[in-house]
Amino acid sequence: MSTVQLAIRNQRYAAAVADLLQRDGSHHVVLADAPDLKVDGIIVVDGNEAENAQLFEAQPERFVVITRKDAGLLARVWDAGVRHVVFEEDSPSLAMLAVIAAELRGCGAAKKPPSSGGLSQKRLMPEFPVPILETHSARYRRCSRFCKLL
Repeated sequence: MSTVQLAIRNQRYAAAVADLLQRDGSHHVVLADAPDLKVDGIIVVDGNEAENAQLFEAQPERFVVITRKDAGLLARVWDAGVRHVVFEEDSPSLAMLAVIAAELRGCGAAKKPPSSGGLSQKRLMPEFPVPILETHSARYRRCSRFCKLL
């Protein structure tokens, strides 16, 4: 069971997200006034809070940011490395999906040991295994009006 910290001001929104996450049976939800980086798991925070922006730089893959639609604010969040952003007007179910995406992309992938057969170790094929276009002339037909080759 993974832990999700909800450190957002909108208590109604936080309660709705917490309910969705707890109902799926794989999340332990902690409602917090301030995010605690010592606790493992995903952290959902307000992007409108200036002090939260400093936290993003430490472990941006752990954060889901709830924010308003503001180009400057979104640029700061993106530049800090956060890739999971939900707008204040979005539904709590979308916030839940962002939490799951953050788990799959960041924390879940970081805990897995590296596979022994990475792309760098595989031998890549010199050409695509199935011909995309046959260049054989028998495949071409004359079109009486609109085209020369099919």
